[in-house]
Amino acid sequence: MTADRGATVKNVVVAHAGFLLMVSLWGAMFPAIEQVLKTWDVVSTTTGRHTFAVAALLAVLAVTERRFPLHRRLPWKRLALLGFFGMTVTSLMMTLSVYLSSGASAAIASATNPISSAITARFLQNVPLLPGVVAGAALSTVGGLISIFAGHGGAVELRGGELLIVVSNVIWTWYSLMAQRWLKGYSQLQITALTAVPGLAGLYAVSIVGAVCGWVEVRIDVSTLPLLLVVFCGAVSVAVGNFLWHFGVSRVGVTIAAMYNNLIPVVAVVIAYWAGTQPSPLQLVGGAVIIAGVLFAQLMALRRRPGQAAAVEV
Repeated sequence: MTADRGATVKNVVVAHAGFLLMVSLWGAMFPAIEQVLKTWDVVSTTTGRHTFAVAALLAVLAVTERRFPLHRRLPWKRLALLGFFGMTVTSLMMTLSVYLSSGASAAIASATNPISSAITARFLQNVPLLPGVVAGAALSTVGGLISIFAGHGGAVELRGGELLIVVSNVIWTWYSLMAQRWLKGYSQLQITALTAVPGLAGLYAVSIVGAVCGWVEVRIDVSTLPLLLVVFCGAVSVAVGNFLWHFGVSRVGVTIAAMYNNLIPVVAVVIAYWAGTQPSPLQLVGGAVIIAGVLFAQLMALRRRPGQAAAVEV
C-alpha cells in the first residue's frame, strides 16, 4: 500500500468513526428536545441550544487560534448566508417538526436523507449519481424505515411536520456543499463556528420579532432538568456533532455522510434499551442494513478512485 493510499484509507476510517459519534450525539438530541418542549416554546428551545453551541465553539476556537476568532477580515456576507439558511432556518424547522409531529415521525422523514442529499448534490453541483452511491443510499433508507416502523408496530401516525425535515435536509445539503466551497482553506472547526455565529444572530432576531409581534409565546423553564438538556443539546450535540459532520463531509462527501442520519433511529433504540425497553429483532436488522448500505457505497467509491479520497463532493 502506497503512502497516499494509506493516508486516504486513514482519512476515510477517521471520517466514519467521527460520523458514528456524530449520529449518536444527534440521535440523543431528539428525545432531549421532546422533553424540553414540554416547558419551553419552539423558538426559545432552538435559540437556547444554539447559544450554548456557539459559546462552546468560539471558546475552543479562541484557545486553538490564541486570539478572539471574530474580526472584520472574515467573509461575513458568505458567512451570513450560510449561517441563516444552514443554522437559523434548518434548526427552527427541525425543532418545529418534532413539536408538530413527534420524534418517531421526524425520524421517518429523516430516513429519506440519503436519497434527497444525493439528488440535491446532483442538481446543485452536478455531482454524478453513481450506481454504488444510489444503491447504498437506497439500502440505507430501507434500513432506516425498518428500524423506525419495527419499533412502533408498523403504525406511526404522520402529522404533517415531517415535511419540514425533508425540506430542512435539502437546505442542509446546500449549506454543507457551499460551506466547503466558499470557505475553502478554513479549518472544519472554523467553518462550524463561524457559520454558527450569524445563524445564532438570526435566531435571536426571530425570537425578538416573534415576541414583540405576538407570534411567539415565550416559555422558558430554568429548572435543573430542562436547562441541563438545553446545555447538552447545544454544547455537545450541536457543537461537537456539527463539527464532526463538516469534518466527515470534507473527506467522504455529503451523500455518504447523509446515510449516517438513518442511524438516528438506532440510537433511539439504544437509548430506549438503556431505559429498560428491549429492541426488537427487526430493529437490529434495520441497523445492520443501514451500516451495510453505508459500507457498500464507500467501498464502491474506493474501487472507482483508488488512491483518492472517496467521492468528495466539494
